[in-house]
Amino acid sequence: MQPTPFIPKDPLERFAQIESFAVPRRRWYRDGVILRLSCVGLVTARGEPEEIARRFEHTAGELKRSAGWFGSLNSHVRFAVAATLVRREQSAGSFAVELDRVQRMMREERLPRGYMREVVAILLLSGAHPNMETPRSSVEHLSGFYRAMKARKWMLTGVDDYPACVLLCRTDVEAEEILNRVESLYDGLRKAGFWRGNALQSASHFLYFCPLEDGLAMDRFAGIFGAFKKAGLRMHQRDYARVATLTFLDETPERVVERVLDHRRQLLAQTGARGREEGFRLAVMTAFQERAAHGEQSAWAADTSRLLGVVDLIAAQQTTAVM
Repeated sequence: MQPTPFIPKDPLERFAQIESFAVPRRRWYRDGVILRLSCVGLVTARGEPEEIARRFEHTAGELKRSAGWFGSLNSHVRFAVAATLVRREQSAGSFAVELDRVQRMMREERLPRGYMREVVAILLLSGAHPNMETPRSSVEHLSGFYRAMKARKWMLTGVDDYPACVLLCRTDVEAEEILNRVESLYDGLRKAGFWRGNALQSASHFLYFCPLEDGLAMDRFAGIFGAFKKAGLRMHQRDYARVATLTFLDETPERVVERVLDHRRQLLAQTGARGREEGFRLAVMTAFQERAAHGEQSAWAADTSRLLGVVDLIAAQQTTAVM
């Protein structure tokens, strides 16, 4: 079994403590943004902040050494993976072996390579089977679900959706029933004025797990998004998944926005975070940790959102680097 998560009284304060040990204070340190977002996953790890930071650095280093020159874990996604492994108290070596084994099964299932998103999907799969190998049946289930999703929205669905498929496959509900609801959520948000596309599809995946009835979940999503705009924030499609995770909080949209902006102010003052955009990314996660009911589904949804946030950030940096 995985260790019982540590639930801190003040997640923001604990994040600031861990971040102070885990992220070097250098103005030119470009990877600090990725490290900080990864560190959000360490807030519920057991141990003292300094010791957690040492384990995090050691695990990330071990992942890089195991990856070789061209392995997926040679990229900065290793930091997001390392944070999850530290929280699970799982070794880098055991995950590297599992990654290779599951990737081979995915190729046997003729699933296309998913690179960083594939790594995240396998990390989530391994978390569903702690202390044991991921069974082939789970990979077959993932393959079947991915193909069913692809058949419905072939232009939108791709390897980027592997992590969402793993998340949705964790339920005992039949694939067609899940996809009917996800499609209804997507269509409902589109009719409410949100832009169609991959970002909206990702939001509908997270909203599937919102404890509210679907209509109320969509209303809360629209309310929170609108409240952020009313507060002066420039909201974009990339914010859809973040807002979707905030619908899990049992508060009015105005109170959710007030809490996130308060967290952003504190994070910019107490950590190495620079700029409102980075502060907003972190504040969404710490606000969620502070107020969300710590049920299994909400925790998995938030963890998936954090992991994908790191992947999206790395991809954006890579795009900028080649332009």
